[in-house]
Amino acid sequence: MVTKLISKIERRVIVVRDVNRFHHFKDGQ
Repeated sequence: MVTKLISKIERRVIVVRDVNRFHHFKDGQ
């Protein structure tokens, strides 16, 4: 299913973005 694949990719992008923001927040403290 194309929609399932897209949702999986979007979820991965969101996770990567959250991880990057978390690392940035940790480095900033």
